[in-house]
Amino acid sequence: MNIKDIALLAETSVATVSRVINNEDNVSPETKRRVLEVIEATGYQPNMVGRALRSQKSRKVLVLLPSIANPFYSRVLEGVENRARSRGYDTIACIAHRDAAVEAQYLDLLKTKQVDGAISFTIAMSEEKLQLISKDYPYVQCGARTHSPNIPCVCIDNVAAAREVVSYFFQTGHSRIAFINGAFSRTYEVEREQGYREALTAHELPFRKEYICCCDYDVMGGYYACEKLMTLSEPPTALFTSSDKTAAGACKYLLTHGKLPGKDVDVIGFDGTFLSDMCTPAISSVKQPGYDMGKTAFDLLYERIADPQSVVKRITMLHTLVHKETTHPLPKVKTKSAPKGDPT
Repeated sequence: MNIKDIALLAETSVATVSRVINNEDNVSPETKRRVLEVIEATGYQPNMVGRALRSQKSRKVLVLLPSIANPFYSRVLEGVENRARSRGYDTIACIAHRDAAVEAQYLDLLKTKQVDGAISFTIAMSEEKLQLISKDYPYVQCGARTHSPNIPCVCIDNVAAAREVVSYFFQTGHSRIAFINGAFSRTYEVEREQGYREALTAHELPFRKEYICCCDYDVMGGYYACEKLMTLSEPPTALFTSSDKTAAGACKYLLTHGKLPGKDVDVIGFDGTFLSDMCTPAISSVKQPGYDMGKTAFDLLYERIADPQSVVKRITMLHTLVHKETTHPLPKVKTKSAPKGDPT
């Protein structure tokens, strides 16, 4: 059984069958349905290797992960994979462990045409090298904005997200607000600290250097950072952390030292992963739309694969501040009641 047989049985042309297999849009719904029914009934499997050789396309994309420890990455990867599959692409996920040499090794798959494009999160490789790769091959960065305007990317507004967190704490009565950030000076870490400082200034709160702690993105990192903050002579009453895992560590420290998150000390994490629901109490968090970010990242990459000269897009997606059990509710705004006899 070959593509000519499928075309004959579906009463259409070989070119139309090819368009259906490649999930192209210029086929009528009725014809597409008929072709797919024949393919399913016959069990036909396209010769992907031969097709790739003829088209000089592998129909594969690389997703370069810094680690698998953060569940946020898996949500983004799921979005990439589902969108890629709908376009007839396979996804190759590789873990680089934030090692520039390993990243370069995997990105060489672009040069050898084993993949048609690549998506990465923040990586250890210098941005100068990244610009050279993006110039010659389809490449998209996901999760953080690049400094170069020539590299397509999709992310949230980290500055605005941090400002929103600090403003929320201020509105619920806090003036001693600490920030537990990552320790690597990555773009999103710099932006979140920027937003933290801007919000303090906007609300006329003093910036206190001792209220910023940096640590690894793990539970124990958050635990020890919280310990450092809570043993200050004037400890903070609200904690903003750069990941749900460090927020979980901070909550663990508070609970083991007789303080209840959400009552004695408010805590807000970042990413909005399932970890925030698994903890007791459930952790309030800045939720990033990871799945949609993954889908959008693939769409940007697909555009670059189809047309390397297409306009470079840098997309900012919306975040959501999700309140659970580790934050106080905003105070209710009192409304004036209408005088008696007033028809309103």
